[in-house]
Amino acid sequence: MRVSELADLVGTTVRTIRYYHQIGLLPVPETRDGRRDYDLTHVARLVRVRLLAQAGVPLSRIADMTAPGGPAGGDRASVLVDLEAALIALDEQQERLRERKERVQRLIGALRQHERLSPLPPAMARFYDAIEERAGDDGARRMIRHERDVMELAFYRGELPPQVEALYHGLGEERLAESAALFARIADRVEAPAAAGEEETAEIAAAVVDRVRRHLGDELPRLARSLDLDAARRAADLYVRFSAPKDRRLDRTIADALLAAIEEERTR
Repeated sequence: MRVSELADLVGTTVRTIRYYHQIGLLPVPETRDGRRDYDLTHVARLVRVRLLAQAGVPLSRIADMTAPGGPAGGDRASVLVDLEAALIALDEQQERLRERKERVQRLIGALRQHERLSPLPPAMARFYDAIEERAGDDGARRMIRHERDVMELAFYRGELPPQVEALYHGLGEERLAESAALFARIADRVEAPAAAGEEETAEIAAAVVDRVRRHLGDELPRLARSLDLDAARRAADLYVRFSAPKDRRLDRTIADALLAAIEEERTR
């Protein structure tokens, strides 16, 4: 058979077959009537080569693994190591594909429910939409959009603990209005830092923690115990990292207050 027929039969390309000839993975067939004539032995070897290559085995190892008679003796052990490594790589690739699928599903859900592309879960997206509509001034809206942007980045990077989503479920009009007012207070504090000191900064952080405690109620200790503290700290650090310089001290105080509250609830 011709090289194009071999490529079609095995599901590869003529260019790939010629490359395998160059590196010694596939023997060059005899020439008949001015053309290379491939037979079933070439088909069988190419199938084995493609199978291993698609499994992630390095081409440099495939020649030994597909030698006539197969690997023998000590080389068999090294072949097993390569195949097991390829299996691990495939598992990791499958996990990455699963995560990508979940992200696409979240985007589909967001578009269906909110007509806005976002990696955030629907409850979180609705929350930020709602309080931005209720924001009374540009400063509050800026703070809301900033937090939303950071949350989207954290979700995209997989650094926001899934338990955080519970904070955004079941929020009625009163809680939404309270959240919008709190963002307005934070914005006022940031815009006029000279007018308020450490005491007001601490009060704002305490108000944020109090809102979380009241919303979650009896569920808070359970959620706190199930939370990955390292992930929570990374999310807090990410939030502060992207704060504007004038916002950073207040954001750090709020983040630290929330982390302290989580650690306290874990001991209950």
